[in-house]
Amino acid sequence: MEKTANTYLRTVNDLVATFGGIPTINGHTHVISEADRLGRDLDALSYFAHPYPAADLRSAGMPDDDLSFVSGDQGNLAIPERPPSPAPLEERWARFLPWWDRIRFTGFSQCLLEGWRAAYGFDRLDATTIGPISDAIRAGRRPGHYAEILRDRANIAISLVQMTGTYGEEVAEIDRDLFLPVPRLNRFTMLRSRDDLASLEADYSSDFRSVDDLIATMHERCAAWKAAGAPEIKLSQSYHRAMDFGTPDPSRAAGIFRQLRDGHYPGLDTPDGRVLEDVLVHGAVSAATASGLPVQFHVGPRAGSYGSLEGTSLAPMAGLIRAHRDARFDISHSGFPYLTEAAVLAKTCGNVFLNLSWMHIYSPEGCVRALREWIRMVPVNKIIGFGDDLYWVDSILGHLVMARQNVAHALAGMMGEGLLTERDAVEIGRALFNGNPAALYGIPPAR
Repeated sequence: MEKTANTYLRTVNDLVATFGGIPTINGHTHVISEADRLGRDLDALSYFAHPYPAADLRSAGMPDDDLSFVSGDQGNLAIPERPPSPAPLEERWARFLPWWDRIRFTGFSQCLLEGWRAAYGFDRLDATTIGPISDAIRAGRRPGHYAEILRDRANIAISLVQMTGTYGEEVAEIDRDLFLPVPRLNRFTMLRSRDDLASLEADYSSDFRSVDDLIATMHERCAAWKAAGAPEIKLSQSYHRAMDFGTPDPSRAAGIFRQLRDGHYPGLDTPDGRVLEDVLVHGAVSAATASGLPVQFHVGPRAGSYGSLEGTSLAPMAGLIRAHRDARFDISHSGFPYLTEAAVLAKTCGNVFLNLSWMHIYSPEGCVRALREWIRMVPVNKIIGFGDDLYWVDSILGHLVMARQNVAHALAGMMGEGLLTERDAVEIGRALFNGNPAALYGIPPAR
């Protein structure tokens, strides 16, 4: 029994090492700009302001006041003007320790630990390492650190970075050696009020008289983004609704749009709002497809605390998927926790791709189970192996370490059962981490 276990672990370690040599295409990141990072005095506890570990701490019972005291003022992107420097690290650690003991085994926490281990050489977070880790993080506050971690340490060939700003529509100046821009069509498809429409009209110097005018502008934006090097566009409907985009009703939507223009619109989260949104989502998919861009949909858990499961299932999207067979749907987070539902659609629909962004740290075990099922159920070219969905570069490195481990565990188990050869496992890893995203996003694959 011990010999079998040792063989399995050697196989896992060998696969992890092999995957480390594959230039990874990172299918989803929210990493802040290096210029922004240089303006922040982060320490180890600042990282717990990130929505993911912060949600674990709140779930464990940590009061918000304690979380703010512990994480300080530098790691929260929602604070536009940072307040004075935080309390001494020792005081913050003392308040944090009881809560760390409750969350340190979760995937979000393990991601931080793996990142600090891989980037700085620390194998644990405790009273003896909190200061040295913080010193190492501060030493990384220098130009070129992003390239050192992402390209040299992580072996990430390119990362698809979500555009930020007020609406995520502008293709920002980014380091094209490290990143490709992913803009959003959220503002065009999720109209909440007459003010939203007026804002669009002001920004695009247009008078949108009809739904068709909005859709035509989405076509123009997608063509411009494609020309600017965007590999895909994103929509985030699941943060406010289920993914049940019905058969579009253009005639009824036209009347609702007139109500919107006249200031009598009942709102996005109403039956009329959904009718209008459904037509605009179908229009957005058509616009992206006409420019050769895949459409990334967030289909999975909502970040933060007390998130709804309403938008986590891919099954309600079947009608939209069937209606746009020439489109390519990049399903970010793969419909977690409904991973089998998502796999059924990926198996039966040639235009659905399962993207494991975020899932390696949200549920490491869930990823391993899903991969075992998917590899025997879904054409292997339909699986996108990695997307970090994080702010900080050393955490991205930690996430990729965990992703390689998860894929290795799934494949090693299948090798042990005689379902795969070693060559099969290596080829699958190369497809997940490089070949599949390269094909979907139009990026030259690694040789």
